[in-house]
Amino acid sequence: MMVSKAIIGERIRAARKLAGLSQQSLADKVKVSKMAISKYESGDLIPGSGMLLALGKALGVKVEFFLRPVSVTLRLPQYRCRKALTKKEEAMILGRTEDWLERYLTIERITGIDAELDLPGKDECSIMDCEDIEALALSVRKQWDLGLDPIENVMDVLEQHGIKVGVVAASEKFDALTLWYNHHPVIIVNKEMPGDRQRFSLSHELGHLLMQLESDLGTGAIPEKVDEMAANRFAGAFLVPEEVAIRELGRERTRLDLRELYLLKQKYGLSMAAWIYRALDLGIITRDGADRLRRELSIRGWRKIEPGKQIPSESPTQMRLLLLHARSEQIISESRFAELIGDDGIEGTDWILSGEVNTRAGEMCG
Repeated sequence: MMVSKAIIGERIRAARKLAGLSQQSLADKVKVSKMAISKYESGDLIPGSGMLLALGKALGVKVEFFLRPVSVTLRLPQYRCRKALTKKEEAMILGRTEDWLERYLTIERITGIDAELDLPGKDECSIMDCEDIEALALSVRKQWDLGLDPIENVMDVLEQHGIKVGVVAASEKFDALTLWYNHHPVIIVNKEMPGDRQRFSLSHELGHLLMQLESDLGTGAIPEKVDEMAANRFAGAFLVPEEVAIRELGRERTRLDLRELYLLKQKYGLSMAAWIYRALDLGIITRDGADRLRRELSIRGWRKIEPGKQIPSESPTQMRLLLLHARSEQIISESRFAELIGDDGIEGTDWILSGEVNTRAGEMCG
């Protein structure tokens, strides 16, 4: 299949953004002028095979990347960040998101498999007050047959119900972003964040996708702040429904023990800090009680990294399963598989391809 020079130019620009390089920096790496890079990207000049190899090496991508027919261009989405991102950081996150989504859409097109979206209708997601948020979170759990037990893998649950979930390496300032692409919801989270923060971020973004806020929830705050407060409330309610929180903590408490919160964190994958907010939201503890607990976390140096065993991060599986399906059925070659899986990899499976499979199978059967 012939690929137009315009597509090759777009792919070079996408790879440069992905690498966080300026045109001049890339030109220096491949020893051409900035004007040449500009012409490559605009499609006015087609790089030869040798230059494509050099560009691929400089940008950390395979040559096939420049020839990929599926192209995604995203507008700036809404980022959830701890601190403001620089323009360069934003461009890198957006570039990595575009690259991942292009690979995802490509394998869906190849296999013809696309998970069906299963979300409540907009009329079910109208939010007037905090009770509506609690009810919506419970309704989603019911629609998805989650019951009231702890959610083992939030990422897997979202993927099973048609939400595309990806992880990207990014600055610690970045938590997550949500966007719609071709009427399909996409959530991206920071690859490096701890599991409890990741699970909360995923649930927070699900709240943004679903909720149709019709009021300021009685806060008098600006809309942006209300959106964040509502999404935080939804995340807590989705991970720990009210009935469960009351069962674990009681209807009303004068004080909570940090050891108690640590055990609940391990059980539900919700941070100790988030448990404090959850107890406050439900009126189990007073604001003074919550402030006292938060101060104690701060004094002990546990606001950023909480003590004890950390909750492991989750990894998306749907795209990788599609790739393995296509490779197993010989729909794609091994080189095409490697190109489309990119840096995502499949952790813990190297032994299957390294000749150790018979040994391990013998150990399991012996």
